[in-house]
Amino acid sequence: MIFAAQTCNPLRAEAPSDELKPGLPWVQFHSSDFARPAESGVDRKIDLDTGTQIQDYSRVWKGVLKWPADDPVTFAAEADDGLELWIDDRLVIDGWGPQRPREGKWTAQAGRLLPIEIRFCQMGGTAHLRLFWERQGRPREPIPEAALWHRAEDARHVQDMMAGKADAARPIADKSRIYVPGTSPAADPLQPIRLGAGPHLFVDDHLIASSTGITRKVNRPERQLKEPIVTGRKGKGDNCFQPYMSILRDEKTGRFRIWYGVPVNESRSRLGYMESDDGINWIRPHRVLDDPGPIQFGVSILDEGPNFPDATRRFKYAYWWGDGMMIAASPDGLAWKLIAPHPVVRHNHDICNIYKDRVRDRYMAICSTYVTGPRWSGKRRVTVQSVSKDLLHWEPAWRVLTPDDSQEEGETQFYAMCGFLQRGDLLIGMVKVLHDDFAADPGGPKAGVGWTSLAWSRDGEHWVRDREVFFDRHPTAGEWDHAMAWIDWQLPVGDEVYLYYGGYARGHKINRFEERQIGLVRMLQDRYVARQAGGTEGLLRTPPVLLEAKGMTVNAQVEGELRVRLVDSTGRALPGFDWTDGEPIRGDSVRHAVRWKGDLASVTGQPVRLEFRLREVHLFGFDLNR
Repeated sequence: MIFAAQTCNPLRAEAPSDELKPGLPWVQFHSSDFARPAESGVDRKIDLDTGTQIQDYSRVWKGVLKWPADDPVTFAAEADDGLELWIDDRLVIDGWGPQRPREGKWTAQAGRLLPIEIRFCQMGGTAHLRLFWERQGRPREPIPEAALWHRAEDARHVQDMMAGKADAARPIADKSRIYVPGTSPAADPLQPIRLGAGPHLFVDDHLIASSTGITRKVNRPERQLKEPIVTGRKGKGDNCFQPYMSILRDEKTGRFRIWYGVPVNESRSRLGYMESDDGINWIRPHRVLDDPGPIQFGVSILDEGPNFPDATRRFKYAYWWGDGMMIAASPDGLAWKLIAPHPVVRHNHDICNIYKDRVRDRYMAICSTYVTGPRWSGKRRVTVQSVSKDLLHWEPAWRVLTPDDSQEEGETQFYAMCGFLQRGDLLIGMVKVLHDDFAADPGGPKAGVGWTSLAWSRDGEHWVRDREVFFDRHPTAGEWDHAMAWIDWQLPVGDEVYLYYGGYARGHKINRFEERQIGLVRMLQDRYVARQAGGTEGLLRTPPVLLEAKGMTVNAQVEGELRVRLVDSTGRALPGFDWTDGEPIRGDSVRHAVRWKGDLASVTGQPVRLEFRLREVHLFGFDLNR
């Protein structure tokens, strides 16, 4: 394309190329979520006003925008109800909802032709959309016809959406993966892995270069309590009616604090609150806290700690209302105020959680969407993630949990992921797996069942999901958690982790006001997955690693004997670190001390491999300390 005269007048009215035609093609849908295409056309300008004559619809425009000047351009919209303006695949106006922003700024070179996409929805009442821009030194004006064009491919895409051949939803990145034994996507065999202080777990194969005589076993927590610790309307009358909860422990008093959902009706809830001295027996009756605004579902509480700069916003609360995740703040976890009047992350299913990723110094949102996809049939509950530095401005979401019909039986879905815990370089989450197509008992009604599986991430963005069950529903019919067992929170307590979970008695949608209750199961710290050997000796070797430590412990249940040594790149033992240079490890401990004749600090910066020799051992991981 030639732009020789555009320096003087980059918006001259004639087409800048024979390939382009004037206006933006559009397709309109018989729903506010871009489903059921209805009609299509081409608009020379964005000035839509249907008043109340058409209800509940959406529209997409696609084409190219001819950029007017080298200076920044401010875009503004008048819209009811919601819009998005995308320029060059960047979200310039994120205005999905009546209270969302209506302005955005962007900069490009004068005369450039940039892809533009406008997405609009109307959810009731009046409907209008008008799009303006404001260039430096000029008043705001409607975007002129001379700036809006389209290519043949834009027209074809719109017609494909009209014919149902193309999905109207914007492409979303997929950073989900299902664990396959023997794979190690994070490890580069040519570069040693730097291992700092903290635990290093054998949940996946990242730290396993080879092993013989060893099997992987998910370590399922065993129930210690028969009854729920927080009940529905029956029993102690705690009025719980959702599988969502947050449990924190006061740093000064050691007292446990629980927030959970109590009902207003089937689609509205409020925050219930109790305290406990042991995390099991709660001081009753429960309190019902004042709402920061109307709440549908969700109880995701975050404590920033006593040193958080703004003491009035030390605690954060995320929940679902309308069309996305709302955020409220509190000085004490009791009195809440919204920090924004609108959802800060939009998603179309009613589950959301927040977590403070302190390793990367940012907030993480985990939300549920109800969508179709390439690896599963029909619409399913699929989990997405976004991140933010300030809880108000969030990156476009990407998928982190997805089903795969080629690997899984039935209609696998997810009630999102929560219960996050950072252990070394691993961020571990609890996946709430749902099967509405399964029955709790053979031959019984297919009322839905659910269990918990593990997922983990090493970069805070890509997640690996384990298909094996980590915590299963109770096997006995009639038990309060026979249909569902969804872990929602992990809380370290001494050498243990308290795992709080939501249990259902008979099915996903059965008697939610009485049969959705909260239970507790405990396990020793970091014992998610074991590498185990029986009576025949097994050997596990790591890839090359750089150890930055003065000491080492191992987390292991040892009935026979465990030994550890260090070898070089050729497999030869380092002097002072051979099998016979260290004491054999026996017994059961989360921190067996590893002692050699050599000084571990002496190998700092030197690539080495760790070798573990196991006989009748469950090995969970090791810990490096400085």
